[in-house]
Amino acid sequence: MNNPVRCLLIALLVATSIASHAATYRIEPTETTARFEVHFLGVFPIRGDFRRTTGTLVYDPATKQGNIEVAIDATTLEASTGKAEANARGADFFNVEKFPSIDFKSSRFVFEEEKLRAVEGALSLVGMTRPVVLVVNDSKCEPAREREAAYCRADATLTVKRSDFGMKAWSHTVGDEVVIQIVIMARTAPEASGAPNGAARAESARRP
Repeated sequence: MNNPVRCLLIALLVATSIASHAATYRIEPTETTARFEVHFLGVFPIRGDFRRTTGTLVYDPATKQGNIEVAIDATTLEASTGKAEANARGADFFNVEKFPSIDFKSSRFVFEEEKLRAVEGALSLVGMTRPVVLVVNDSKCEPAREREAAYCRADATLTVKRSDFGMKAWSHTVGDEVVIQIVIMARTAPEASGAPNGAARAESARRP
């Protein structure tokens, strides 16, 4: 075998080996939490929770690359009081009847040495899409396994100006800055059924 052919085969084998490290994790709706916070009169926090979040994460620790798509079900929004919930769900704010989903799609993972620090991407909210940066406070991913589920956990914060998305109502009393915090729990789908230690690994992944 001549040298050029041998080099090509080696390169293909290396590329295949690198690609094999990528794993696809499915975001668990019942284990993932998403909540928002905005301030009234600059002092009083108004908080709410979204009860269902779905999506997928593809992550390759060898190359420090990946992508993530997150869909927050805006129709599941709940707030601390009925009035706050009605306002948040209404046309002046999240307008959940017309725009039932809040979507984030990544474009780049940002690492600091071995730590994932941020995810750059685009947020689609109330019919508008804007570039945003998801700040990763903490993350932990298990490597994929052939016969058992592996888990991935991430705690991240997204800060946006609601006016950038056309939400300008009540601007004299309600702050422009909206903080969305999301704690993601995702898992791979094992090729064979039966993961006896799955619960223990899930609990381990939840710990910082």
